Amino acid sequence: MIKIGVLSIRGAMPYYEELPFNLRINEPSIIKDLDMLILPPGTLVESQILQRYNWIEKEIWEYAERGGLTIGVCSGTQLLSRAVNLNVRGLPGYSKGLGILDVIFEPLIVTGPVRVSIVNESWVTRNIVNTELKGWQAHTYGRMRILSDNVQVVGVSQVPRHNYRNAEINVPTLIISRKYNVFGTMVHGLLGPRSPITRNILSEIGVYNENEISNYYRSYRENEWMSREGGNPGMSTRIITVVSTMTGEGKTLITSALALCLSRAGYYVGIAKLAGDIRDLHPSLYILNRPFKPWMSIKLRWGSKSLGWIDWKETLSTVRSIGLDILIIEGVMGLLTGSSRRYKRGFSSTLDFIRQTNTDTVLIVSANLDGIEGALFRLRSYINLLIRNGKKPILTILNNAYDGTHENRKLRKFERYANRLSIPFVVVNSLAISSKPEELIDLEDYKDSAINISSILCSALINALGKSRLL
Repeated sequence: MIKIGVLSIRGAMPYYEELPFNLRINEPSIIKDLDMLILPPGTLVESQILQRYNWIEKEIWEYAERGGLTIGVCSGTQLLSRAVNLNVRGLPGYSKGLGILDVIFEPLIVTGPVRVSIVNESWVTRNIVNTELKGWQAHTYGRMRILSDNVQVVGVSQVPRHNYRNAEINVPTLIISRKYNVFGTMVHGLLGPRSPITRNILSEIGVYNENEISNYYRSYRENEWMSREGGNPGMSTRIITVVSTMTGEGKTLITSALALCLSRAGYYVGIAKLAGDIRDLHPSLYILNRPFKPWMSIKLRWGSKSLGWIDWKETLSTVRSIGLDILIIEGVMGLLTGSSRRYKRGFSSTLDFIRQTNTDTVLIVSANLDGIEGALFRLRSYINLLIRNGKKPILTILNNAYDGTHENRKLRKFERYANRLSIPFVVVNSLAISSKPEELIDLEDYKDSAINISSILCSALINALGKSRLL
């Protein structure tokens, strides 16, 4: 059988989308025997895989120079480049890539659906020039700076929103090498079994038969969000919304830890995000080994625009139909952000969402900005706010805590207050984690941190929900 391998190491997400493969590459001396190599989405550059795995650079270069067919998807394309500027907010900080594709990536944030215009004929785009394909982008460093004629642009994305602004731009996103058999895409969702690009690529290695093509997606299907027996739109899925008093308090990390905890406890758990920044979903998807789906991005109204992809009712119907026990939704920014923009239809804020839906809430506050004293003051205020709205939290979390004689006294006093309200209160100490989904994220670093705190959170959460499904 023809061998298609996908790199499956630290920071790789081979199940993020439909990709054809029958081998997972996580050790040396396998790449040389492949008919095709896929470098998948993830955080391959940010995770510094060229420094961590001393065999990867040598083996991929040798494979490419022998004419091996190589496909890069998002982070995989960045890995094939000369360098990636990982510094979003300061002076340039370039991280070295393989240099097989003569491009450099600069910061450009795109986190939503796009249309791709096929603009040039190539072995990848054969017979589809002047057509449009649909996909999505989810990256922080997406602007290509092409350095030589060795790279040909074959696809250009029409991006309706970038860098958190509703402003349309066209950017090159599909490229091939004129020197090597290499194709790179910054657009996800183009390599499914029915895609004309997939058919063109697989024909290069002699794969044409429908059944044979389908076999290369078997591993993906095993990790798909499959409907469980008995799943139907009328069944009950418990909704938990993770909220915070302000942005940057650790919602994404806590969401990842809760998803891990519930999955290990036997629940069929899904994750979603209010508004459009689907990068916040990547740590949970990495931990769960599950693909991204449009129902995970819930629309939030913002003026005349909507942030996010899918209406809440459609998301709810979908998760019920696949039989999810629990859907964890990460709120957007602070609980109150956007709450002054209330509309007759739709949601304008996380608070607006929980007011209008049948959801439990997990409330987070972080001590990294104004200390334990300020954090506890905010936590008490927001507990009262949620209670007034009929949404008493099922769990409260003080994140980024630290030790101190006076601070510990404050914590004990607050715990007594929470006990009187029958609200579980959990303290999570500061972790040695420097990355975050919006920039410079190492997914394995996130996973390790989520594992560390899930054990702290799990018993409190399971007690709030009832018992573990494994009991």
